[in-house]
Amino acid sequence: MTSSSKRLSRLRHLLSNVQLDVHLAAYTKVSPKWRQMHMLPDFTRMYYIREGEGALEIDGTVYYPKPGQLFVMPAGVRQSYTAISEETFGKYWCHVTTRIGDLDLFRLLGLPYSIDVDETDRVTDLFRRLIEHAGSPVYTSVLLQKAALLELVSYYIERSLPAADAGPPAPAEPRLAKIQTVLAHIDRHLERPLTVPELAELVHYHPNAFIRVFHEIVGMSPIRYVQARKMEKAKRCLADSTSPVASVAEAVGMETCYFSRLFKKHTGLPPSRYREMLLRTGEAEANG
Repeated sequence: MTSSSKRLSRLRHLLSNVQLDVHLAAYTKVSPKWRQMHMLPDFTRMYYIREGEGALEIDGTVYYPKPGQLFVMPAGVRQSYTAISEETFGKYWCHVTTRIGDLDLFRLLGLPYSIDVDETDRVTDLFRRLIEHAGSPVYTSVLLQKAALLELVSYYIERSLPAADAGPPAPAEPRLAKIQTVLAHIDRHLERPLTVPELAELVHYHPNAFIRVFHEIVGMSPIRYVQARKMEKAKRCLADSTSPVASVAEAVGMETCYFSRLFKKHTGLPPSRYREMLLRTGEAEANG
């Protein structure tokens, strides 16, 4: 597994714990008096500019969005907006919560504040779905609205991050930088036991504080995460080799009996049965 693949795998772990909510969504042609200064909101604004001009200030930098750009103004970042002429913004917009633990997703990943939309119809449809489901009496509308927001956020992340083999950018959130250091250390040392004190010392945390911060960001305890990563490596070993189970256990730093119990707990099958299942599946596909 390459280092870039490991980075992307860690990013998937983080994104699997994202919590999304939509508070407001609409299309608005703002007035020439549109202006609000020096806010520090606890929600994230998303503006999809369709026409006109105006100014946004985000974290001390002034932007002049153009039609076809999608802007994000993250929660917890000082921000302002103002009209600058009679040719005001016409924009789709929403106020949302996008969090992993107690951290805003966009700040946590260090994403840029804007992207150029290259799929106009798709993004327009996503905003229309946010608006439609906000006013719907159907009891599943909240799920449909979240589904639209998930797709919109996914689109933004995909257009913001570098090429797939480069992995995510350096995080803007200091705690995430520390936790990513820990995650990389875990991936480099799956062949041996890893303890909470060792991981905490790596980033100069007290073990109790480390457990709390790790859980807030990753969504599970350090030990549970280590076990999950070891089981992922074990599954790859079982799929890619004919090594005995004892050798696979050694490759993830465990005694064979304990490894077999833990593997069954995670997958529902003992290691040998898991390998047999993979072989049968491969043969069936080959003969399909």
